[in-house]
Amino acid sequence: MHGALEDKLCSYFGVTGKEATDEQVFQASAMVIREIMSRLLAAEKTETPEKEVHYLSMEFLMGRSLMKNAYNLGVANSLIGALEDMGRSASDIFELEPDAGLGNGGLGRLAACYMDSVATEGIDATGYTLCYELGIFKQKIEDGRQVEVADNWKSAAESWLIPRYEDTVEIRFGGRVEENWDYFGNCHAELKDYDTVLAVPRDMLIAGYGGGKVNTLRLWEAHSPNSLDMYQFSEGQYVKSMEQRTMAEVITKVLYPADDHIEGKTLRLKQQYFFVSATAQNIVRDHRRTW
Repeated sequence: MHGALEDKLCSYFGVTGKEATDEQVFQASAMVIREIMSRLLAAEKTETPEKEVHYLSMEFLMGRSLMKNAYNLGVANSLIGALEDMGRSASDIFELEPDAGLGNGGLGRLAACYMDSVATEGIDATGYTLCYELGIFKQKIEDGRQVEVADNWKSAAESWLIPRYEDTVEIRFGGRVEENWDYFGNCHAELKDYDTVLAVPRDMLIAGYGGGKVNTLRLWEAHSPNSLDMYQFSEGQYVKSMEQRTMAEVITKVLYPADDHIEGKTLRLKQQYFFVSATAQNIVRDHRRTW
């Protein structure tokens, strides 16, 4: 384990164990544990396909992943020993990990418990939710008052998220349906003049207790197919040139945006439609690939 940590620190940060910051050591630890889970998951995919559970939830309160996954895989003591050999406090390294900003309350905790349980029971399952960039919020007290600030959890948890660009799906908003009839009397409906948002998946792996099963939590990120309108940018309309990108990415910006105004209600509806459409397309595509 010590050698694996040193390899990650050298490969990704260009430092040795003595030179690395605690944050870099945490990231390297997460990479090592993720690599173990990735190898187990790859081995499972070579087996005979079985029925699979698909669990959809707008939130998953997963908590911290490093110690939990290391313990479930049976390598927690090895990891702690390697960290101590490097002169680090294992508890300090574990404390650096923020709670994943994917959930808020009981609904999210229940969903996370389901995913932990099915992995422990050896059941093939995939969870689906949105990859909220800023979670819900963090609380600070300033001058005796609660202040809400953005929870930028992904910057510290990036090592857990595996990009799956090859599984990107297209989500269509708005537009109009045009009907066309062929010579055989068949009606063909076509959606036109719609706005496109890309759903890009990021996978978080979940190890069951005993390391016998690794399942996936698929997180959908909203992206614009066009990051910049070059014509408007060239005309000096810098803000407007990025409007399409901004309107797409706002869909997965925060968990439960305020809905006491029409814009908030519309955004929540877009989130739910985006989530369900991306997940349904993904499930059908995977089923066709397998069967």
